[in-house]
Amino acid sequence: MTAPADGATPGPSSDAILRVVAIALGGALGTLARYAVDRAIVVTATGFPWATFTVNIAGSLLLGVIVTLVTERWPPTRYVRPFAAIGFCGGFTTFSTLMVESMYRTEHGAAGVAGLYLVASVVLGLGAAAAGVRLARLPRQRPPDRSVGIPDPDTLGTLDRPEPPRDLPGEPA
Repeated sequence: MTAPADGATPGPSSDAILRVVAIALGGALGTLARYAVDRAIVVTATGFPWATFTVNIAGSLLLGVIVTLVTERWPPTRYVRPFAAIGFCGGFTTFSTLMVESMYRTEHGAAGVAGLYLVASVVLGLGAAAAGVRLARLPRQRPPDRSVGIPDPDTLGTLDRPEPPRDLPGEPA
């Protein structure tokens, strides 16, 4: 970016501003969804933290689906990943609460619950993310046309991968 002739510092591009707006909107919706789950699932101070566990596992599944669809299936876009992956899933899931809830349970004599919570969160979270990726990769009717427009810099490096075959078996080229 070059400085304007009058010496004023250039501001952020409208694209950068729209990405921040997309992240903020997604984050607001994710945070509200997380709050709704937290209110719906009542947990005792030393019991298993089902509300946080639920949002973290569901968020891992959802993030696996979103990132795979955005990077492997959908035409390039500048706003889906910031809105859904960074914003919504970032506001919905919570690593820090997982850690604090585990620490409090350990301090209050429920170390077994804390240990189970940590291990189950990591193992099932990884499994949910993998399931989300597999779900998003299920066969589809017709491959999308990925030859549209300017590549999105937020595609997580997929521009380096070769294009998938465009012809389905038994379909004319």
